[in-house]
Amino acid sequence: MNTRLIVSLMLVAPVLPVALHAQAPAAKPAPAKSPADLAVDAFNKVRNAPASKTQAGFTELIAKGMAYVSQYPTHGQINTVVNQLGSFALGIDAKQPALRASYVSLLGLEVTNARYKEGVTDPVKAALAAIDAAVADYEMRTNPNREALAALREKIDALTEAPGSNRFLADRERSYAHLMIMVNQTAKAEEQLQKLAKHADKGISDMAKAELNTINVKKAPFDLKFTGIDGKETDLAQMRGKVVALYIWSSTNKQSLDQVERLKLIHSDYRKKGFEVVTVSYDKAEDREKVMKAIKDARINFPVHFDGKGNKVAFAGKLGAWSAPRLMLFDQKGILQTPAINNRLEANIPLTQLEGQVKRLLNIK
Repeated sequence: MNTRLIVSLMLVAPVLPVALHAQAPAAKPAPAKSPADLAVDAFNKVRNAPASKTQAGFTELIAKGMAYVSQYPTHGQINTVVNQLGSFALGIDAKQPALRASYVSLLGLEVTNARYKEGVTDPVKAALAAIDAAVADYEMRTNPNREALAALREKIDALTEAPGSNRFLADRERSYAHLMIMVNQTAKAEEQLQKLAKHADKGISDMAKAELNTINVKKAPFDLKFTGIDGKETDLAQMRGKVVALYIWSSTNKQSLDQVERLKLIHSDYRKKGFEVVTVSYDKAEDREKVMKAIKDARINFPVHFDGKGNKVAFAGKLGAWSAPRLMLFDQKGILQTPAINNRLEANIPLTQLEGQVKRLLNIK
């Protein structure tokens, strides 16, 4: 073999593994969690454990939750933990009222002890007041009556007085409004929300405006008339007497397309009993070809509203529907439905609960 060739091969051979190795840099390690994040993880681990709904589980759960509240009262997940502490008893079997009462009593005792500890900061005081309000919310939900509603209002008012309470108020006031609506005090709920709509905190005022918008939408049948992407006319007013689902999707949102198949199955099961589906594409004008492909690939056989304006369609603000996927349901009179889902009145119905809601409206057992 040529001597020059042998030398060249000897020089090149060791270089190849290095070059190959350079093409696959090691993955960057995940950023370390903060102590506050770890405290939330510890709380959730106990909360999700099977033993959490026992006396021993209560003690551990409340200890983890209160430790987090006391140490990290301004952390990003404080409101979530406060809500979970306050409403945890809802997850205990209603046939065990003594066990529910035991949890609430133990939590109340720990909140009281924490409140009177030396050196309690204002953010901690606000979090403790929010737990009180969340527990009063639970009490109203499990035994709705005038006294319970008044007690809840009192706790929310006390929370309002606490410095730094704004981070909790939107959730507490929204839940209070929903509870008033559930006990047929919509006018009073509307009055309270109108006051909150002028609140200096944008998060609170935006919440109130959104809730007022939903109340207003429900005051009259929802009308929508359009020429579909297939050229056919659709008019919701002509569907009165039927339950109608309005489904918002986008060709760029895979989740919204993946849900179409389940939607078709539910429609197939209840169409002859008075259930219809109308869809809206939140795509822009330049994406028309993508929309047509999505309709073909997903075999969407429902009416499709497409005007190329994305989420800026005329009725987006009216329905508070700014993104896909979104599923709304209208009764036989064309009134928007807001069933209680996860302790909140929701206009956006999870697909997993659509069939149950359709059966309810069609009076199917």
